[in-house]
Amino acid sequence: MASASSRMSQDSLYRRLLDRAYSIITPRAQQRAEIPKLIIETAPRKTIIRNFLEVASRLRRDPSHMSRFFLKEMAVPGAIEGNSFVIYAERNPRTVEMVYERYIKFYVVCPVCNSIDTELLREGRIYILHCTACGANTPRKGIG
Repeated sequence: MASASSRMSQDSLYRRLLDRAYSIITPRAQQRAEIPKLIIETAPRKTIIRNFLEVASRLRRDPSHMSRFFLKEMAVPGAIEGNSFVIYAERNPRTVEMVYERYIKFYVVCPVCNSIDTELLREGRIYILHCTACGANTPRKGIG
């Protein structure tokens, strides 16, 4: 009888510890899985992405790579100024978001498991999208 009660106490201890572990790990995993939103401001003859460097670091991407993609897609000049990315043309915020979504789809999300836990590695003129979640390597064309 003593072993049955100790077994039940071990089971309840195990469940409490497991619940505690999930409560610690789950928020971190959800934070990694969330794609950060852009804070876009439109000024006369300018469009400013206020949190550009923060977004690039959350996605683990080189800010210059991201900025080149934006400038090439929208065919406009621009520069990184502090934490912001300034596009020297007035663009609709929805247009900027659509370009951002294309970047996410092509250079961030793993095509095999749809995870955003990826790294962008360069081998010559070709980029390799390496997924840290499933281990897949997917070749990607350079920006140009």
